[in-house]
Amino acid sequence: MRSRHDSTARGLTLVVALVATGLLSAGCALSGIGRPALIVATAPTYPPVVFESENGITGIEADLARIVGEKIGREIVFRRYPFPELIDALERGDVDVIMSGLSVTPERSARVRFTDPYMDVGQLALIRTQDLARLGRIQWIRRPETRVGYQRGTTGEVYVADHLTRSVAFAFESVGDGLRSLRAGRIDYFVHDSPTIWRLTGDPAHRDLIGLYRPLTEEHLAWAVHRDDSELARLLNDALSRSREEGLIEPILNRWIPVRVRVP
Repeated sequence: MRSRHDSTARGLTLVVALVATGLLSAGCALSGIGRPALIVATAPTYPPVVFESENGITGIEADLARIVGEKIGREIVFRRYPFPELIDALERGDVDVIMSGLSVTPERSARVRFTDPYMDVGQLALIRTQDLARLGRIQWIRRPETRVGYQRGTTGEVYVADHLTRSVAFAFESVGDGLRSLRAGRIDYFVHDSPTIWRLTGDPAHRDLIGLYRPLTEEHLAWAVHRDDSELARLLNDALSRSREEGLIEPILNRWIPVRVRVP
């Protein structure tokens, strides 16, 4: 017959074993097997860089995010924000990284830590094909009373404010809104990043529009993390470097932008 002392000791051993098992499980959740998801902020209104489709968020950034997730061993979870609210969400700590076709600028660099760029771009102007003879010289965009549209919160807005001071400027919440206004003849030019213009004018469905391929600016697209998060920036840069060495980046760019035109 077992003594009461034996039963008590056995019970204590069982409790300790259960606690140890629980701690081990918790430890596994914090290990490489159970790393937390990478929360990615994006404004999916920027085809072909990042946009909504019937399958969810897609485009260049979505493909790059999946590669990065594989490289660093973390699940990717997208959170949608209006473009002007992306950096605010990052500063609040609501997200880990912005992957949304963000151009590197001094103003943004004062608020975030940028990774190495993954693509060189610039602002281009889009016009109606029927207006090529009337508006086809890029210097004409600077004439007084020229109506120029841009997407709010982008470097296109900065360019228009700084360089097209004699033009009449119109802000739009999305590329789609700007294109509808351009097609309706309410604006003469729509200024946006080159991937958007390349993609549109390479699509037979948009033959009514044509890009003026002389770059208005020189810019670099990169990802942004919190200014204090140097470790995540290092991980992302390493993942980007390895992906580039393995030849994974260029096929993604070629898939979404089959034609890239630059006129020096």
